[in-house]
Amino acid sequence: MRLTLTIVLAVVAVSTSFAQQPAPQTAEQQFKNIQIFKGLPATQLEPAMAFISGSLGVQCSYCHVPNSFGKDDKPTKLTARRMIQMVFDLNKGSFKGQRAVSCFTCHRGKPTPVSVPAVGQNLWAPSPTSTPAAPLPSVKQILDRYVQALGGAKALTKVTTRSAKGSRIGADGVLVPEVVHQKAPDKILTVTSYPNVVFSNGFNGTVGWAHSSREGATPLPEQLLVQLKRDAVFYKELKTEELYTSLTVLGRASVRDADAYVIQATPVDGPVEKLFFDVGTGLLVRRYTETDTPLGKLPLQLDYENYRAVDGIKQPFLIHWSMPGRIWGRKVDEIKQNVPLDDAKFNPITTRP
Repeated sequence: MRLTLTIVLAVVAVSTSFAQQPAPQTAEQQFKNIQIFKGLPATQLEPAMAFISGSLGVQCSYCHVPNSFGKDDKPTKLTARRMIQMVFDLNKGSFKGQRAVSCFTCHRGKPTPVSVPAVGQNLWAPSPTSTPAAPLPSVKQILDRYVQALGGAKALTKVTTRSAKGSRIGADGVLVPEVVHQKAPDKILTVTSYPNVVFSNGFNGTVGWAHSSREGATPLPEQLLVQLKRDAVFYKELKTEELYTSLTVLGRASVRDADAYVIQATPVDGPVEKLFFDVGTGLLVRRYTETDTPLGKLPLQLDYENYRAVDGIKQPFLIHWSMPGRIWGRKVDEIKQNVPLDDAKFNPITTRP
């Protein structure tokens, strides 16, 4: 799986306006030597490859010839095709087309599936007596405490723009400059500057877009477009109940050795999310979601860390994105608020490479 703009943007997030995008290409129209995934939208191919990579615990080069992904030189690639077809046939024939079985069902993060049950587990041991759990707070109590932990609604609404400068942390640990601009009520722009290419993506309140200094305008997968529009909402911490059609407290879970309340959140559009709020601080420490791929659901987890106060408002200065087989992030060095930001700054870039 190549680290192209599609995957880069999956961590930043995206918008909803597909109306001005050209008709999406199929996988075989955009990529070479597509056999199993013919007819699949091209934007769904890389998430499918990420699903396979994470399920087997391997990098792209396990099946593909580096820089020549279309070649069939490696036996592992030919085997992968047969296994993908087997998964499709099994789900169609035995599970009425549902994605009940996937690569991960057997591989569990290893190239060779394990077919023998593990030893060392005693199912007959008596269960320890558990203490009754404390009553859970309501959704409103959790969200109200979150707003207060950030600095309060009054302080939040005093800010109308925000610029964060720092670095994108690559999966390989390499840092590259990155800046994120936001403007109320619903504008966002992210610029990531690699040595040989600059990736930009944004939402101007109406249109979501992505641009590469090497390739020009780049289409975005619809599920990523939905997320960018939501992330562009400047006062989203105050509008949680507007952004989701239903919110339910599921219970408690451990996040980085601390307890967190878990809220299941169903957005107006897009996949269901789980929001984790630290029991001690009240702050949002994790978001978890799963998106559909042709092979199964691909999880994406965002961890918010190192909250610091800026003008009386707490902001995370470290964010990690995790998906099967890959972890990357953003390290913020400086945040400035209420800085002048022209609306035109968030419009789509139209220059060609």
